[in-house]
Amino acid sequence: MPAETYPQFDVGRETGVPPSQIRIGGRYVSVVGAVIEGEVAYFDNGVLASKSKAEKGIAFGPEVLRAVGGKRVLALWLAASREAPGSPAGWYGLTVGEMRIDAAKKEGYRDVNSFQTKLTDAAKGRVAVWQLKEPEKTALIGLLEQKPELWVNAAKSFRDTLLSSVPGAAAVGGSAAAEATAVASAAAAAPVLTLGTEGGFRPTTMRSGGREVVLVGCVVEGGTATWDNGLLSGKSKVEQGINFGPEVLRAVGGRRVCGVWVSVTRDAEGRGGWYGASVGEMRIDAAKKEGFRDVSAWSMKLNDSARGRVDLWRLKPEEKKAVQALLEAQAELWEYSAETIRTSLS
Repeated sequence: MPAETYPQFDVGRETGVPPSQIRIGGRYVSVVGAVIEGEVAYFDNGVLASKSKAEKGIAFGPEVLRAVGGKRVLALWLAASREAPGSPAGWYGLTVGEMRIDAAKKEGYRDVNSFQTKLTDAAKGRVAVWQLKEPEKTALIGLLEQKPELWVNAAKSFRDTLLSSVPGAAAVGGSAAAEATAVASAAAAAPVLTLGTEGGFRPTTMRSGGREVVLVGCVVEGGTATWDNGLLSGKSKVEQGINFGPEVLRAVGGRRVCGVWVSVTRDAEGRGGWYGASVGEMRIDAAKKEGFRDVSAWSMKLNDSARGRVDLWRLKPEEKKAVQALLEAQAELWEYSAETIRTSLS
């Protein structure tokens, strides 16, 4: 393939180091380097080869106390790629590494093992900016503003993840970027649900697979299904006061109760819909105040639903009907629900 399949950069070349070009995951990715020192940020491809301006003349080592009194300097690896051949290039990955530099002693500290993976991580589309402090976030925004077209055409995962940590980046690129950001933010925002809060437990919101997902709990007993978010933390009404254990015979004569973890997320247009659903079975002997459940399997149910998995085979026909009625009652969510939800309940 010709070299022009890689995004082309005209920044960070002052130290004589060109961008890195990597073919990875079926993508042509270009990676540039940058440096943040306090409130100042600038492109510097020397980061890609440990030859940035900030690193010149400094003897680095892995000892934490080597430059304990030195200044904090961040190295950045920024990757750009194309979503499809011929489409505009956009930001794709961003990783950050921290250094301590004592310019007077010409000594510095950095985690060599961690630094070695940063370029590859960025090229794979990873976005990790948790190290940034507030002034550094402002500096990063200034850096992104130098290439606004890359922000406008950034991968959705890049935009969503970065905005969750650096909301101010939404203004990069002027009105065109702001409009694109608003659409992406609306699509990424977690839907607001009030289901199952009667027992005092709120829905759980989490990020899974690049999505903002909201989870609610449902308890099914016989032909009746009711919302109960206590299920998310093992505190639903049916579980309260029951001593659960993993022994199958613990409540062999008890009644069968199912817990259903249901997730909601938004599609590309920002419309909320049912996304995942998983089921766990309990046996409860109310007289003995004892119950059985498979703890190892139970602990994975919430995560399975958050990932969009639909696993409802444990439900009996009348139980499926009860759950379906509960979901259909939320008309808008049902209209835009995942097809796997619909087919599993039919």
